Amino acid sequence: MERWWFRMIAGPDGKEAEIRVILRTGDDESSYPAVQVRLDGTEVAVDDAAVDYEAPEWKAKQLFAAGGGGGDGDWEDVLDHVRSLATG
Repeated sequence: MERWWFRMIAGPDGKEAEIRVILRTGDDESSYPAVQVRLDGTEVAVDDAAVDYEAPEWKAKQLFAAGGGGGDGDWEDVLDHVRSLATG
């Protein structure tokens, strides 16, 4: 079973702007593969921006779709990208 974190990052207006998607693999949190995307689906560099809150997957997916990131296939593309980082 895969274990994920969906960490929401607020924009200047205080509303959700980005999602840091992290696949929890192994024992060393610093080595977990991660991707950060804006709600419109644009990938951005994973940074150390403060996390506003951790969302369940359904909520992160809902915000991603509402922000213009795309539908189920686009969401799965993001997850697949993170998975590919885990396998090298």
